[in-house]
Amino acid sequence: MKIIAVCVLVAGVTAAASAYAATAFWTGQQEQVQTVTGTYAWNCEYNYAGQTFWKVFTGSCPSSIEIQ
Repeated sequence: MKIIAVCVLVAGVTAAASAYAATAFWTGQQEQVQTVTGTYAWNCEYNYAGQTFWKVFTGSCPSSIEIQ
């Protein structure tokens, strides 16, 4: 019974660790782009831990986003 309880505890901790999300912040850089469907959207640059990346939004650029 003790072994089952330990296995359940380890599985729960592992699941919680993989669900971790961090926050990336908008750098202020943006450009308007046209999507494959012909609509216009915003390509927004974000920074997390010194790394920058771009993400497309149909509305304005949020000041921060959750990433995994």
